Amino acid sequence: MLPISKMQLVVFAMVLILPALQSGGFLSATETHDDCMDLLGDCGDLSCLLAGSGHFTNYDPYFCTLVCSGPERPKVPPGVCSGDLVNCTSSVREELRNWNYKLQSALNGVLTARCPSFSKK
Repeated sequence: MLPISKMQLVVFAMVLILPALQSGGFLSATETHDDCMDLLGDCGDLSCLLAGSGHFTNYDPYFCTLVCSGPERPKVPPGVCSGDLVNCTSSVREELRNWNYKLQSALNGVLTARCPSFSKK
């Protein structure tokens, strides 16, 4: 049998961990970055930056454009615009991930072309 101090430690750990497991608390951190609004923010920042128009400030669902701190208003891909960002369906989430990948690739291309030391790691 475990000494009382180890048994107390096990009970204490279970009291702390069990509610988190039951509520999905450990899983919430993995879902946070996959939220459509978070993904839209990431894509918006990259898109506004690549358009030379500062940083992303808002999304205009009526015109399907991003609002940047500068004058440009980059268009949002059709799959994102027609989707429901609030309910974040799997198809909209996938569109946002694909768009993010394309924007990251474009940014890497610009950095490789304009910053010679970028591609040398």
